[in-house]
Amino acid sequence: MTRAKLDFVSNSSFPSSHKVELLKVDNKDLSFTLTYWELCAAGSTSREILVYGKAHYEFTYPDNEGWAKGTIPTVFSVLPVLKIKDRRPSSTFQGKELVLAEASVIDTFLAGRFGLLGENEWESLAIKTFYSNIHYLRERYFSSVIIVPPELRKKAREDYLNGSLTKFCEDHEYHLKANGSNGHYVGNKLSLADIHLSNVIHFFATVPLGKMALDRFKQYESLWKVKETVEKVPEIAEWRQSATFKGLEEATLGFYVNMAGPEDQSEA
Repeated sequence: MTRAKLDFVSNSSFPSSHKVELLKVDNKDLSFTLTYWELCAAGSTSREILVYGKAHYEFTYPDNEGWAKGTIPTVFSVLPVLKIKDRRPSSTFQGKELVLAEASVIDTFLAGRFGLLGENEWESLAIKTFYSNIHYLRERYFSSVIIVPPELRKKAREDYLNGSLTKFCEDHEYHLKANGSNGHYVGNKLSLADIHLSNVIHFFATVPLGKMALDRFKQYESLWKVKETVEKVPEIAEWRQSATFKGLEEATLGFYVNMAGPEDQSEA
C-alpha cells in the first residue's frame, strides 16, 4: 500500500527560504497541530511542551479506518507529525504549513522554541544528550520485551529490568547527583530532559513491566525527584489531571495490556 505523503522538502510554492522566515515568527503567532495515536508513549513529551509553553495547539488522532486505507498523510508512514502555521490573518504564509516528523526531532524543536534547552550551547548539548539516552530506554523496551514471542516475554522482562533499566538508573542517578540532586538534569531550570524522563517513567506505568519498573525507579532518589519536580509544574500538573490526559492514559493501558503474556496481566 502506498500511503499518502506530506510535503517535506522545498517546492516552488513554499521554498526553504520561506520556511526559515516562518520559523522566525513569534510563538504566540503560530499554531501547532500534533498528530499522534490516542496513546501516551512517543507523542507525550511534545504534547507536554506545547501545554507548558501555553502554545496555540491542537492534538489530533488518526482514525483506524483512514490509517488502514493509507489516506492519512505522513512523511515516513509513521507518527507523530507536527504541522506549524502562521495564525496572523494578514500573514504572507497564509495557507502554508511547515511539517516536521520523527518524535525526537519534534521534541527538540519544540523544546528550543519554548525555552527548554538551557541557557547556552553547552547546556543545550547536555540536555539533548540526556534526552537521547532517556529516549532509547523506551525503545529498547520495545525491542527487548514487547517484540519477542509471548512465551519468552517473562524472561525478557526480567533481563531488561535487571540489565538495561537498572544500568540506566545507575548512570542517571550519578549525573543527577552531580547536578545537586535538585530535580533537574542541568542547572536549576526545567528542561526537555526533565519532561522526557517524567514521561518515560509514566509510560512504564502503562505497560506490562508495570509495578516492578516503578519500584526500580523509586530506588534512585535523585532520579525520582525529577519526576516529582516535573509533576509540580502548574501547566503540566493541570494537563495530567485533565479528562483528555486521563483518556490517553486509559487507552495506553488497554493497548499495551494486550501485548503482555498471561503471567504479566496482574502487573500491567
